[in-house]
Amino acid sequence: MEVTFLGTAAATACPMVFCSCPMCSAAWKRGGKDLRRRSSALVNGDLIIDLGPDVMTAAFDFGADIRKASVLLQTHAHSDHFDAGHLITRLPEYAPEGIRPLDLAASPETIRRMSERLSLEEPGASLEKAEWQERLKLRLHPLRHGDSAALSGYTVTAVESAHDSGALLFVVSDGEAAFLYATDTVRLTDRAMDLLKGFRLDMIAIDHTYGPGVRGGGHLNAEQAAEEIALLRAEGILKPGSRAFATHLSHEGMPPYEEMSEYARARGYEIAWDGLRVRLPSR
Repeated sequence: MEVTFLGTAAATACPMVFCSCPMCSAAWKRGGKDLRRRSSALVNGDLIIDLGPDVMTAAFDFGADIRKASVLLQTHAHSDHFDAGHLITRLPEYAPEGIRPLDLAASPETIRRMSERLSLEEPGASLEKAEWQERLKLRLHPLRHGDSAALSGYTVTAVESAHDSGALLFVVSDGEAAFLYATDTVRLTDRAMDLLKGFRLDMIAIDHTYGPGVRGGGHLNAEQAAEEIALLRAEGILKPGSRAFATHLSHEGMPPYEEMSEYARARGYEIAWDGLRVRLPSR
């Protein structure tokens, strides 16, 4: 399994428009790993996690041919994770050619909210109606906490998130490796931990929105992310030798990449960057 981080930023990307804080200033000056698009990931070139606003620029930069995607996992429908304008171009009215069927897995609440946003692009559009699913060449898989689906050679398991109503985390397995994509959550709930105890993960990508000492709403900060990773290791959910990456990073209290990486290494995890490719299982 190969996981590519197409984006690793929180909702505002980095640098943030108009901001001159130390993190954003460093991103303007240094570029490289301090430039971050909104969070999204690609597995083996054919499974996308979150169809966000920056997936196309990431695809161009990192050589990721989104046309090959057969599965879309949508964690939730917030605008930094779902760009309705990308999905709506699958309609015949946009004259697309070679559109492949796409399996879309999300919670029923997320599907409803995605439909609301699609209808702003195309009046009447609804993912909940068979005629629109056919026009968009989508196969819908509504998932709730604990549900699993077999999609194009993957087993995808939905895990509840403490972020927002209907938000999900996903465990993705291809039979050889498994990883947990866990952005946009506040801690892992008791139910989430109980479910995850049935897995032995090769990797986690976890929410790390705020820097050390910064407390915000709906997301983890550096200390909390480190604690969650340590707990997953202690419970045996993360295998020995597994890798843990921080993603969904904002500018708030966040030092530049090199400095934040030193902090993370000392606490048993790594800081992801846009374009990072990870091969699993780790050898």
